[in-house]
Amino acid sequence: MTRTPNSTTPKKRGVKTAIPPKWATTLRALRHRNFQLFFSGQLISLTGTWMQSVAQAWLVYRLTGSALLLGAVGFASQIPVFLFAPLGGITADRVNRQRLVIATQTCSMILSGILAWLTRSEHIQVWHIFLLAGLPIWSARKT
Repeated sequence: MTRTPNSTTPKKRGVKTAIPPKWATTLRALRHRNFQLFFSGQLISLTGTWMQSVAQAWLVYRLTGSALLLGAVGFASQIPVFLFAPLGGITADRVNRQRLVIATQTCSMILSGILAWLTRSEHIQVWHIFLLAGLPIWSARKT
């Protein structure tokens, strides 16, 4: 047996310790049920948020053909995050997080439903899109 300079336990020559592959340690958190639920919920939610952002931009450009308005709707969707993120952090520290997530996801779903209904009924106007893009003050839209 030999001692390595930085260790206090002796190591046997020729014996290799099993080092798990990197992917195994990366996915270790998925062993826990709560994290599985959180991860899958976030995956679905963020996919929906990205789809809505693309749909809003596409709809604005399709209605107006204006690159300026296309950029403006993207900017409008970021205003609530910029202005209200500190308040969202304070709120998250003081209220039940599970109820907060359910409430914010419900608000986002309602706003998405309104956008879908206005678009399907062909009553959509550009100001509707700007309003719905800038409304998620309480939902702290994920980016």
